[in-house]
Amino acid sequence: MIGPTRVAYAFQPRAPAGLVAGAAAVAVLFAATPFLIPEVAARFGVTEGRAGLISVAQVGAFAVVNLVLPRFLAPSAVAWRSAAWALVATNGASAALTDFSGLLAVRAGAGAAAGLLTWVAWSDAMRRPRSLASIAATGPVTVLVGSPVLAALSASGDRLVFAVMAVVAVPAAVVPPGPEIGAARRSGVSRSRSNRILLAAMFVLTFSGSSLFIYEVVLARDQLGLGPAVASLGFSLNAAGGLLGARLASRHRRPGWWLATGGPAAYLTIQGGNAASYLISMTWWGFAFWMGVPGIMQMLAERSREPGERAGDAQAVMAFGRALGPALGGVFADAGAVTGLALVAGGGIAVAGLAVTGVQEGRERLPPTDPAFEPRPPPGGGG
Repeated sequence: MIGPTRVAYAFQPRAPAGLVAGAAAVAVLFAATPFLIPEVAARFGVTEGRAGLISVAQVGAFAVVNLVLPRFLAPSAVAWRSAAWALVATNGASAALTDFSGLLAVRAGAGAAAGLLTWVAWSDAMRRPRSLASIAATGPVTVLVGSPVLAALSASGDRLVFAVMAVVAVPAAVVPPGPEIGAARRSGVSRSRSNRILLAAMFVLTFSGSSLFIYEVVLARDQLGLGPAVASLGFSLNAAGGLLGARLASRHRRPGWWLATGGPAAYLTIQGGNAASYLISMTWWGFAFWMGVPGIMQMLAERSREPGERAGDAQAVMAFGRALGPALGGVFADAGAVTGLALVAGGGIAVAGLAVTGVQEGRERLPPTDPAFEPRPPPGGGG
C-alpha cells in the first residue's frame, strides 16, 4: 500500500514526498470506506445503512475542518505532523474498538485529521504549480493501486483494513512535508465574486456526481446485468482515467469544457445499455473530472490574496457535496427512477463545467480592476 507514492513519483517527482504520502493516506481512507461498511455492520451487529454512518462522520469532519481551520491557522509542518499522527492513531484505534458509537467518534477524528492533511497539501500545491499535478494525481493512482488490495483485505474483516490504514499513514508522519510549508496567516479573504461562483460550481460538481457514483455498482448490476468483477473494473478504469487527467491537467487552459464532458459520460454509465458503454464512460468520467479540478484550483489562486487562500474552502465544498449527494441519489434509487438520477447527475456535472467556463471567459473580457473578478494584489501590496 506504500506503492501509490512510488508510482506517483514515477510520472515526474514535483511535490515533496511527505505531501504525496499524506495525500495517499487520505485517499486510502476514502477508498477503503465502501469495503469497510459490510464488515463493520457484521462486527458491530448493525445494519449496513447504519454502518454507512462512518462515511458521514469522516466526510462531515473533513469538510468542517477545511472550512473552519484555514480562517484561524496557517499551514505548517507542526500542523502536518500532528494531523498525520492523529490519522495513524485513529485508524489504529478503530481496529480495537468494540462500541459502534465510539467508532463513529473516532472515524470523525480520522476525517478531521484527513481534512487538515488535505488542506496543507493543496495549500502548498497551489503556491507551487509544478507540484499541483503530483498532488492531484496521488488520489487517483492510490485508488487504482489500492482498491484491489483493500477488497482482498476486507475479506478478513474490518480490523485488518483499519490496521493497514494506520500503517499507510505512518510515512506522512515521519517524512517531512517540505521546507516551504509555513506561510504567514492570511488577513481576510479576497472579495472576488468569481471565486464564489467557482466554489459553488465545485459543490454542484461533487454533489451531482456523488449522487450517482456511489450507486454505480448496484445500478450496473440491476440495470445492465453486470457482475461484481466488471463493475469493479469500471471503478479501476475511472481511477486510471483520473490519473491520466491529473497528469495532463496543466497542459490545457479550459478546465470547464473538460468538466462539462463528464456530464454525458456519467449519464451513459447507466443509460448506455451495455458493459462496453459502462466501462468507457466510467473511464472518461474520471479523466474529465481530473482534467478540470486542478484548473479550477489554479483559477481560485489567481483571484486570491495569497495562492492557498481558498484551498480549504474548495476542499470543504467538495466534501459537503460528496456527503449530501448520496442522499439525493438514494431518493431516486429507492423510487426506481434510474433515468431521472442519471439525468440529474449528468446535467449537474455539465452545468458545473459550463459555470467554470463562464467565469473564465468573464475574467478574460472584464478589466482586471472589476470587483467581480478582483485579482490577487502583488507581493507586499495592500488588501
